[in-house]
Amino acid sequence: MREKILAALATVDDPELGIDIVSLGLVRHLHISDATIHVELMMTTPTCPLGSLIGENARAAIEDAVGMGRRVTVAIDKSAVWSPELADPAVRSRFERHPSRFEAAVSKFAAGLFGR
Repeated sequence: MREKILAALATVDDPELGIDIVSLGLVRHLHISDATIHVELMMTTPTCPLGSLIGENARAAIEDAVGMGRRVTVAIDKSAVWSPELADPAVRSRFERHPSRFEAAVSKFAAGLFGR
């Protein structure tokens, strides 16, 4: 059941980033009982204006995946602090700083100038 719910949550994207909430590491807790499914999410920023929309999309995705019979709740933890380290490695690389072509050219020039 856990895998089924995580697969459903992986269909929910952060609209600003276009990356699913599972890959971003936004799923903090998942509690499954016979009667309920409770998910706690965090946002990439505590003041994310789309948190409610993401939470509602997450709830709908879970309900579609597991069908009726369980109460599904989704809470947004606004006190949690997200960082790229929480994301999957493939996603994490999108947040790494890459030097511009100008910076690379300056570094190459400086290396040649100073023999490095």
